[in-house]
Amino acid sequence: MSEHLLTLSGTVTIRERIAIPPGAVATVKVVDAQGEVLAATAVEATGVPVSWTVTIDPATVADESRLQVWAALRTDVGWWGTLDLAPVARGLDIVLTRVPD
Repeated sequence: MSEHLLTLSGTVTIRERIAIPPGAVATVKVVDAQGEVLAATAVEATGVPVSWTVTIDPATVADESRLQVWAALRTDVGWWGTLDLAPVARGLDIVLTRVPD
């Protein structure tokens, strides 16, 4: 692994104003242009926004400008997610869309 890691961080949030129930989990995956998962994290969500951070060995990244993110928030009252992969930017803040049951 390279001694210098690529660190990406941001937040996951939803537009609805609801109390996030206990046990909610936010998941974030960083993928390359071919869809391969390079890094992922799952964070307990006690409220929104939920902060997240992942680190990636830059040697595994062919083109940093083509990295994309998928995110979801799963709760007992429903789940929210990214409907499309979102381009990565440092300090990425992701607003999720409610996914119908």
